[in-house]
Amino acid sequence: MKGLLIKDIRLLGQQKKLLFLYAVMAIVLGYSMDSTFLVSYFPMIGVFLVLSTISLDNFDNGMAFLMTLPISGKLYAVEKYVISLLVTAGTWIIAVALQFVMLMIKKEEFVAAEMLGQDLLFLPVLVFIIVLMIPMDLKFGTEKGRMVLFAVFGIAMILLLGGKAIVEFLSKNAGLDVQGLLGSIKAMPGGAVMAALYGVTIVLLAVSIGISIGIMRKKEY
Repeated sequence: MKGLLIKDIRLLGQQKKLLFLYAVMAIVLGYSMDSTFLVSYFPMIGVFLVLSTISLDNFDNGMAFLMTLPISGKLYAVEKYVISLLVTAGTWIIAVALQFVMLMIKKEEFVAAEMLGQDLLFLPVLVFIIVLMIPMDLKFGTEKGRMVLFAVFGIAMILLLGGKAIVEFLSKNAGLDVQGLLGSIKAMPGGAVMAALYGVTIVLLAVSIGISIGIMRKKEY
């Protein structure tokens, strides 16, 4: 795995100018808008840059060459999650540090613990993108994977927009006290909600890794 990590780090190194440009853009927008924008935007760019390495690996029969080396499909799939999580964590830490510096420069009042708790909510969202995108990119390729992702998000938006109607339908026809359930969740301590959110994220991550390993084992190069 060390060799694959070095390869991907060098591929990302070739995009350092693009990453720097996005970082500057995130800082400027975060300064002029809300500092939380920086924490959500910059790590997300890092995630998509890492995912682009899958496309680069497939360029000019690159995957066929990689599979001639002592590298298994399982190892390749797991490494993509490892590098994605490392870059996500690294860019998130940088973004949070810049956020606090930005707030101090702007002389805005804030509670560090509350701000950090809010920032921690972005990590499961970023991991969820990884959970969705890696299997799609491995299965369909980068371009088709993006199209499938847009379709998934489109369906999710429709469900969210129709959420009220769904809640009313379940309450009337299925006898479920959805409103009461939502109220119970809101009444839970913030720490419990955070723990539950991270627990679900870990489960989804494990499922996604298993799916990606299965995809790579079935592929022939």
